[in-house]
Amino acid sequence: MRAPGRSAWLPSFALLALLSSACSSDPSPPAAPLVDAALPDVTLPPTPDASAPDSSSDAQPSQDSSPPSVDAPPPDPCQGRIICDDFESYPTGAAPGASWVTKLGNGTALVDETRAHSGKRSVKVSIAATTASDTYRQAMIAIDGAPLIPLANNTVYGRFLVYTDRIPDQTVHWTFASGDGPLSSLYAVYNYGGMGGLMANYYKNSTPDPTDCWQTKQQTFPTGAWTCVGFELDGTNNEMRFWLNDVEIPELHVLGNMKTAQTCTVASVDGRWLAPTFNNVAVGWESYQNDVAGAHDAWIDDVIFDSKPIACQ
Repeated sequence: MRAPGRSAWLPSFALLALLSSACSSDPSPPAAPLVDAALPDVTLPPTPDASAPDSSSDAQPSQDSSPPSVDAPPPDPCQGRIICDDFESYPTGAAPGASWVTKLGNGTALVDETRAHSGKRSVKVSIAATTASDTYRQAMIAIDGAPLIPLANNTVYGRFLVYTDRIPDQTVHWTFASGDGPLSSLYAVYNYGGMGGLMANYYKNSTPDPTDCWQTKQQTFPTGAWTCVGFELDGTNNEMRFWLNDVEIPELHVLGNMKTAQTCTVASVDGRWLAPTFNNVAVGWESYQNDVAGAHDAWIDDVIFDSKPIACQ
């Protein structure tokens, strides 16, 4: 280590003198070195002490000019959809407004804050208790006009969230999604719901016997949790499809042109599931037999109707 104040270099004539002395055989001591004062005074920095703390560790961290990473917001599920409603904009205790209409038969369909899949509101659909002689109940919310109706290509995709504490027993047929309308001079409807298990249902007011047919899946609908339901009603091809939580249930994929009366209540009817011109698309709760368990409640939220498929998330 050079001492502070010592020269960091020697002029060339001094270096030659030293070399000459080192190479001489004369044992006399070498000439005295040049006096430091004759050299420029250059102060050298001290050699770092390995035992001292590294001052670089105390330096401020480098500043990253890029903004902090922020998770992107989830995509808007309503963007580009024809009908999309979370029911947050309607007053509690009132029927949903805007394009919605209610279809009621001893039932109610009102905005409610008891449960919600998103936000704080949903639509509570409630039907009164039935009796042996008074069985039909309906509490549905529907779109029967613009901007959805008339349907492009007579086809609609639907998606909604539903919560219910119980499902009626196997003696009761119930519906929670449907599309109906005229079929020539008749009326016809495509339904999804259940009767014990899950069921697709077709009804037409044909004469002398009505056409009432089914296609089933022995799977119980979930209770006590929000469940995502998806469906497609394709009137162009007389076809229906059904999803639960984004998983298609193939047993409920109906190819209406291939159906026969084998799964209809009357064997003499035309068993094909010929679609109407859909002018009413509805979700909610509807039942047709005496439910001995009494009144029934369900909640509907985050409904989308559109001309394209709709995922749950």
